[in-house]
Amino acid sequence: MPLAEYFTGYRTHVRRKDELIKEIRIPKPLAGTTAFHKIAKRRFDDISSVAVGFALEIDGGVVRRARIGLGGVAATPLRARDTERALEGRPWTRETVVNAAKVMATEGTPMDDHRASSRYRAAMLGTALRKLYADAPSREEESA
Repeated sequence: MPLAEYFTGYRTHVRRKDELIKEIRIPKPLAGTTAFHKIAKRRFDDISSVAVGFALEIDGGVVRRARIGLGGVAATPLRARDTERALEGRPWTRETVVNAAKVMATEGTPMDDHRASSRYRAAMLGTALRKLYADAPSREEESA
């Protein structure tokens, strides 16, 4: 079962009480550009305000495939599918990232709680994509 289909609501999932997860498969090869950003009040807090996982395949300076997982911005973890579409087939440039970051800030349904406001969570989504771009290898390193 794809992970995107596992969660059904806040702290609920499709697994029955009598079932056990025996295996998790991670397809290989892994994407060339990957990162996980966790934003929490305390460094070792297990509950994040926002969590973002990135897996981008960039070839010839173009985003060929994007997979972005989000946590803390909806009742369940979710894929940032609109942001993935805003990246795929486009050049991996600052302009593309800035435009996609605007899309990413609208993903999910962030709420206000004791960890963060909905506005803060939305702002952190866009910031995470810009940080990924800033930290990613330069185009010269990618083609080497």
